[in-house]
Amino acid sequence: MSLTKYQYNQDSCTYEAIEPTYGQRVKRTLLYFLGASIVAIAGVLVVFKYFPTPKEIDFKAERYLLNEQWAYLSIEEKNIKSALALMQINDEELREILELDSLSFNIRSAGIGGSEILSDEIISKLIFKSQVVEQYKKIAKLKAQLSIQALSFDTLTKYAKGRNWNWSHVPAIQPVSHKELHRLSTVYGMRFNPVLKRYMPHRGFDFMADRGDSIYATADGKVVMARMTMGGFGNQIMIDHDNGYKTRYAHLQRGNAFAVKEGDEVKRGQLIGFMGSTGRSAGPHLHYEVLKNGKQVNPIGYFQVELNPEAYEKMLLLAKENEAPMD
Repeated sequence: MSLTKYQYNQDSCTYEAIEPTYGQRVKRTLLYFLGASIVAIAGVLVVFKYFPTPKEIDFKAERYLLNEQWAYLSIEEKNIKSALALMQINDEELREILELDSLSFNIRSAGIGGSEILSDEIISKLIFKSQVVEQYKKIAKLKAQLSIQALSFDTLTKYAKGRNWNWSHVPAIQPVSHKELHRLSTVYGMRFNPVLKRYMPHRGFDFMADRGDSIYATADGKVVMARMTMGGFGNQIMIDHDNGYKTRYAHLQRGNAFAVKEGDEVKRGQLIGFMGSTGRSAGPHLHYEVLKNGKQVNPIGYFQVELNPEAYEKMLLLAKENEAPMD
């Protein structure tokens, strides 16, 4: 379409072209370029908005991946904190059982300093500096807390092993199965000897069952005696528990009396011999003694702790019904 404008000349009855002034031509040119620029800019904006460049596509994909990884790290951080809290609860319970002092809050919290976990050079290159530094501080603190917890568990394990050794070497069970036990004498101290017919000290318990019934070690230790002896005990076994405790098992049967020999290492509950009536005895039974630092002590506190309620009740009934010892 032509941009030339015309006007009607009444004198000549014709249309004559109107020539624009210089200023009008300049203004028209500027308006033309302005409109073209607006259209061009709008077109560029539309292209950039709806048609991203390959580089922008790569950036968006990388940002999406970073967001996913960040969300995953946040979830993992929560899971680790939950697991650590449970470990700390278990740690405190174990310390209470083992009678050890609790770890203080300051030790467990494992405070970490500022951003020194990252170098200044690395921090200067970070895009999201505050977020990354804060996350690194959280991770460093968790690592320190886990390290402290690992050391605590290691300490508890070593201590528990020592306690387990001590416990396993303290007499703590009956030397005779409660199912086989017929009678029990818990008389400890002066009593009337049924064989010698006079009052004498009795430094152990008498477990009455059938000849040949099994006898068991009441704690871990080493057999230091397994033979016939003089003085009234007959065939007897002595076990040294290597912690100041010894246990004596006397009056074993005459033939095939021993399931162990001197020098053997035995475990609590292990078969060591068979019940009989050798020595100064009024009938088949086991005379059982607990010695602490070379002196006999009352065995009552050294086997009831591992009896179930049924066995413990039976032991009390037998002790009440049968007070007279057999030797």
